[in-house]
Amino acid sequence: MAKFQYTALKNNNEIVKGEVEASSLREAREKIRLLGFVPTKVYMEDFLQGSYDNSTVALAKNNLTDVTFLSLKDKINFTNELEVLLSAGIPILEALESIEINAPSSKIKSICFKLKEKIMSGMTFAQALTSSYANVFGSVYTSLVKAGEDSGELEETLRRMLVLLRNQDNIKGKIIRASIYPAVLILLMFGVLLLFSKFVFPAFYGVIQFGGGSIPFLTQILINICMFFGNFWWLIIIAFGAGCYGLVQLFKDVGFKNRWDEFILTVPVVSDFIRFINLSNFITVLQISYDAGLPIMSGLDLSSKTLGNLVMKKQALNTASLARKGKSLTEALHISGLMPNALMTMVATGEKSGTLGKMLKDAADVIDKKVDMALDAMLKLFEPTLIIIMGGFVLFIAIAFYQLYAGMLGTLF
Repeated sequence: MAKFQYTALKNNNEIVKGEVEASSLREAREKIRLLGFVPTKVYMEDFLQGSYDNSTVALAKNNLTDVTFLSLKDKINFTNELEVLLSAGIPILEALESIEINAPSSKIKSICFKLKEKIMSGMTFAQALTSSYANVFGSVYTSLVKAGEDSGELEETLRRMLVLLRNQDNIKGKIIRASIYPAVLILLMFGVLLLFSKFVFPAFYGVIQFGGGSIPFLTQILINICMFFGNFWWLIIIAFGAGCYGLVQLFKDVGFKNRWDEFILTVPVVSDFIRFINLSNFITVLQISYDAGLPIMSGLDLSSKTLGNLVMKKQALNTASLARKGKSLTEALHISGLMPNALMTMVATGEKSGTLGKMLKDAADVIDKKVDMALDAMLKLFEPTLIIIMGGFVLFIAIAFYQLYAGMLGTLF
């Protein structure tokens, strides 16, 4: 039997220290729990506690990363591991310590370390998360965590949050995969232009000039384009970066963003994708907040924060306003015009039968399928358009090259 020193929480706010005898670290933790404490640090007595306890904590603090952004993948991993540990009955402090030890990401380690410090100072998990990382996880995430913790169903709320996060990651992945094909074609186009400008055209151009021939007009245009790309490729990269920055700044203007969102909802095919992708997040968050026990008005306010389209956001806020005035959810959604009629029937059925949570989940599943269909429709429309553009580009090069070749032969005979 070995002696283990421990630091633990008593009544979830008082820090106590002590010693237990056990044959393993796991058994030591079990004995500490039987004393009514929540163990936060357990170590063997002969492990040079002074240097381990103080220097390790100091080292951990020195290695903390100032986390201002967390990728969607990291959020999913953190939420998944925390949900699994809490569902297994492990206290929140031990769960965070386990994630901190095993996490490959330094950002996750820093988040867990800071959350543990906040909780040990007397905060709840939701309070610690909101005070330290509200901007990192977002108001929707932190509000749902608070609702889950208040209702005593934190692990269930985290499980529902995983559905939302994975759904967002799935949509993001589909958009990225759909963008790969046009991106490759555009890179190939630039590659061909650079190849022709550096090796092909200079050889033909020199022969024609030596023979006293003239360069055809179409060929001259292509040569100028190729030469420009070959000599000023760096300027194109700078211009592209400046254009992207300008667009970002332009979309920060509320007036322009509102006009753009109104316009995009009138574009065939594209409008379906934009509307369904916004509704997917809206309905999922509404279902999670409802199941977590939030009032329907609070759920609507929370769900409206997930909408990126300002026109739809106004409709969602109008829905919440009507609900506060006494309208049912079905009536409020119908008046605001936010949701399609087919989904309205499901919501109305759920309200009447008392199964609103289930109906909202079914509606979210329907919308997810609609997102897939809308994305497929966009690709079917976009791919032929891109093929026509690339075909025109190849035809232009072929004609210019043929004229150049004919001009070179004319100087030889």
